[in-house]
Amino acid sequence: MFATSSAPAVKPHKLQMSRATTAKDKVTGSEVQHSVKMIDYILSSSNLRQQIGGIFCDLSKAFDCVNHEILIAKLHYYGIRRVVLNWFKSYITNRKQKVKITSQNGKKDTSSRWETIKNGVPQGSILEPLLFIIYMNDFPRGINQFANPVIYADDTSVLVSAQNLEDLKLKFDSALHYISD
Repeated sequence: MFATSSAPAVKPHKLQMSRATTAKDKVTGSEVQHSVKMIDYILSSSNLRQQIGGIFCDLSKAFDCVNHEILIAKLHYYGIRRVVLNWFKSYITNRKQKVKITSQNGKKDTSSRWETIKNGVPQGSILEPLLFIIYMNDFPRGINQFANPVIYADDTSVLVSAQNLEDLKLKFDSALHYISD
């Protein structure tokens, strides 16, 4: 998405957020912080009369996307060694799954073959979010050279600004290349 602005610079002001919430719909401090960080980047870039664009990713099934080899390498990088690293390897790798479909009358079941899971972390454990955070931890540092990442849980926004559309496109291309690797 590309956005251009020919409007006058936006004057700094205090951001006030008000929203009615119910017991089911509460805004957390982290969500507000995520939104404020995005708004601040957009307003700052607009004040500098820059072109602004964003890539907005909702990593559906985010925990299923974790590459086992990369996660093990990152655990090693962060100092996990020997017995503990081997435990994580056995916890993450060589897991198998199959799908079983039962008919409505319960008379006939159909199952797939057992298949090895090549990506993802085990669902439902307290380690699941921790392993995902370790996996994603270096993403902001790597992309910071050409974009501004704003991450909240499995929602990732990558904001890019530049003085002109040509530079904006180059930064977008770099960001997309980094994300896809």
